[in-house]
Amino acid sequence: MITKATIVRENEQLNDDFYHPGDKEGYVQLAYITPWNNRGYDLAKKTAHKLSHISPVWFQAKAAYENSKLHSCNVEGSHDIDRNWLETLREKNEKIKIVPRILFDGWSADDMKELLMSTKIAKRCFEDIANFYSRNQFEGAVVEIFMQALIAVQSLEIKEFVIESIGDLSKAMKKLHMEIILTVPAPLEWSNQPNNLVTPDEFKKISEVSDYVQIMTYDYHGNKPAGVAPYDWFENCIFFLGAGPKTLAGLNFYGYEFGNGKVEPITADRYLKLLKEKNTKLDFDMKSMEHRLVMPKVVVYFPSLTSLELRINMAHRYEIGIAIWDYGQGFDYFTNLLI
Repeated sequence: MITKATIVRENEQLNDDFYHPGDKEGYVQLAYITPWNNRGYDLAKKTAHKLSHISPVWFQAKAAYENSKLHSCNVEGSHDIDRNWLETLREKNEKIKIVPRILFDGWSADDMKELLMSTKIAKRCFEDIANFYSRNQFEGAVVEIFMQALIAVQSLEIKEFVIESIGDLSKAMKKLHMEIILTVPAPLEWSNQPNNLVTPDEFKKISEVSDYVQIMTYDYHGNKPAGVAPYDWFENCIFFLGAGPKTLAGLNFYGYEFGNGKVEPITADRYLKLLKEKNTKLDFDMKSMEHRLVMPKVVVYFPSLTSLELRINMAHRYEIGIAIWDYGQGFDYFTNLLI
């Protein structure tokens, strides 16, 4: 039984009860590590044996110009690379794959259109990225371009060009023997209606050219507080896209604080403080299948061992992997659920 007291008492206790190395062949458990939640670095070292992939959030692909014209792209963020940490991870798990995330960041609509439509510029950009990753001896990359392109261009018409580009980037990575993992947004509104950001057909095409595709099955936006990733919606997103062995379901280690007309993301430190307050009541929302902390004017949804186990079991049932955003935001003992 999960109570405020058990969370406060046990949240730092790590164990390997669920860990069965023989059972996890081919099962993907990816953890994102962010420099701004650096508790994830230590947790990754302690639990490296359970992870198949680690994605430090280090790099940005920025537009690069020559004579004021778009020419290629620069990879920024190499100052964040932590060689000692990477070495420790590899010592603890020789099979672990380091796949840092690269975000196509700060592109104007015109530059993004040109990147997607000019074979020459795209080829230079993608080869530069692949060479950078290869030079740094990474096993692959998590690439965030799909949603970034839609936001930059403000049009869904561009999607076929984005998918074509993803295929080209994938070729550049594979040529140098690296994996490519793409991220796509959740395909359904809070009402479970398609939002047209990504369709089953598009998802299939992206899956064909990628090693894995992660669905952002979190950040549910309803018309009232209803959890971070309500259980039915989470499952409907996976089912709707026709998820297969190359699919990763996004799993949140952070929560949301709803109150005073605002929604704020919340991490373990803040949640622990609220749990210790006398006027907070913990209960389980049977609709979203998430624990919530209720206060006079505020409600907080934050993952628990129960909510996470339900979603991890669902991923096993669909025979898909999981991708955790992000490792430094939750409680250490959440990782006990990893197989």
